[in-house]
Amino acid sequence: MQPKSGDPNENGHFEPVHEAHAIEQVQFVLQFDRSLDDATFLEVRKIAEQFISELPARSDIQSFGVAIGASVSVGPISSSPSIGGVMFRRVQPDETVESELRIERTSVAFRTTLYTRWDAVWARSRKYFDAIVPKYVGQARISGISLNFIDKFVWSGAIDKCRPNLLLRPASTYLCPHVYTAQDLWHSHTGAFIRVDNNTKRLFNVNVALNDESRLDESRRAVAITTVMTDLMNQPGYVSSEVAAENVAEFLNDHMKQLHLFGKKLFSNIINDEMCKRIALVN
Repeated sequence: MQPKSGDPNENGHFEPVHEAHAIEQVQFVLQFDRSLDDATFLEVRKIAEQFISELPARSDIQSFGVAIGASVSVGPISSSPSIGGVMFRRVQPDETVESELRIERTSVAFRTTLYTRWDAVWARSRKYFDAIVPKYVGQARISGISLNFIDKFVWSGAIDKCRPNLLLRPASTYLCPHVYTAQDLWHSHTGAFIRVDNNTKRLFNVNVALNDESRLDESRRAVAITTVMTDLMNQPGYVSSEVAAENVAEFLNDHMKQLHLFGKKLFSNIINDEMCKRIALVN
């Protein structure tokens, strides 16, 4: 693609993958420290069926039991699959997944490419968790709450003129220094644990890469920024978190909001001021 007329950088520029934002996908995940029994898992699956009109493509997730080590059994070891989970999806005409609710015995996850505003997307996602999660906390404790984003910025201009410094914040804490002078494809990955409070151990991972992509029979160059943030509960050296079924919805809501604010601050330290304003990340 050639630079647009009046482009402030005649050699090209980066554009967010959408007009108003750069978010290609967002995912919400809740993990538990033990597996649901068959009866409770069946109840969870029945509750989730109320969302079949929104997510009409349903499929079971198979799991297998594997025996490791010596066994005194004289009979054959069963390798028959059992139902480990269920997925409810809405798929676009080109067969790409638009939204997916994934329910397993130790986790619940929802992902979507239909991002508009944080409040709207989380409100939609939250109703799935609010309906399902109380069944889990009767048998298990929450072990992790995750919020994951994939943001993408597409290069507009001659490929040989693509330069990371036109998008990235100078001397970002979350990027390897060598990427700023790279003239070909590159990858940067970092992460760390943070003690948020006496109950919460937070892990963040930032994975940034410049890739060549094929889309609609065309090739494009793009920077993909994957941000994964997880609040870990009931960790060694931390106070345990026991959450009752009637309180779990607000507990989850509070943590997701905190992770969202943390993610905005983190992300604004990866892209430069110009792009932060372009996608309304800052005023």
